Amino acid sequence: MKEIEKLLKNKEKTQKNQKKSSFLMKISSLIDKLLFPDDIKCIFCGRDIPTFYDKPYCNECEKSLPFNNTNRCLICDMPIESEAKICDFCQNNKRFFKKAYSPFIYDGVVRQSILSYKFNNNRYLAKGFAIIIAKYIKNLKIDFITFVPMTKKKFKERSFNQSERLAEEIGKILNVKVIKTLNKIKDTGEQKVLNYKERSKNLKDAFAVMNKDLIKGKSVLLVDDVITTCATVNTCAEYLSKYSTVFVTAIARNFPTDKN
Repeated sequence: MKEIEKLLKNKEKTQKNQKKSSFLMKISSLIDKLLFPDDIKCIFCGRDIPTFYDKPYCNECEKSLPFNNTNRCLICDMPIESEAKICDFCQNNKRFFKKAYSPFIYDGVVRQSILSYKFNNNRYLAKGFAIIIAKYIKNLKIDFITFVPMTKKKFKERSFNQSERLAEEIGKILNVKVIKTLNKIKDTGEQKVLNYKERSKNLKDAFAVMNKDLIKGKSVLLVDDVITTCATVNTCAEYLSKYSTVFVTAIARNFPTDKN
């Protein structure tokens, strides 16, 4: 009996400490927000700007930003040098998403900022990226927003999922609910050195679908940070397309190194 009472007291003490810790974290976050606001600076160079929620970058950076605004594929949003409407990749590979949207090319200061966001834990950049994406997809009708998941191991290494954080910020702007629709159940390692076929093979059986009933018959926006070969978003979309119409968005579009 004494042991049970002891366990209950320890549990109650732990819960109080957790609540206290959570409260202190919120206070600390608020103080940081007041002392170091993240919505007044250019997300690329850090200069103070007066129009963050309209344009989260300064006039100087704007001059050199690699906007994805040339002729581009109507499916994957990759720039096309010719006057073609559909790129060779999308002509030769089945796409399970209806259309992808990427406001930037993965180059220059955009590339540097994305790397800083992902690997230097600069989570505040998600808000600026989300503002840009929300404007880029402003005419898109969607019911839910979801994101490319991570394994528990990868999440522990990085401490946050950059795609999930970005999805949450987009959801706030568009007033669309963000839900988790996929679990990553297999560690696929680094994908950047692989071509499309290798990436697709590596991603086989890597995901499991969640909230099937919720997304059935709905339009879902799948969020990632960068699209290169489309292997990751296409594999995720393959799972989701059995239940819903899938659109894809990312901060930037990278160029695949080959057509395999």
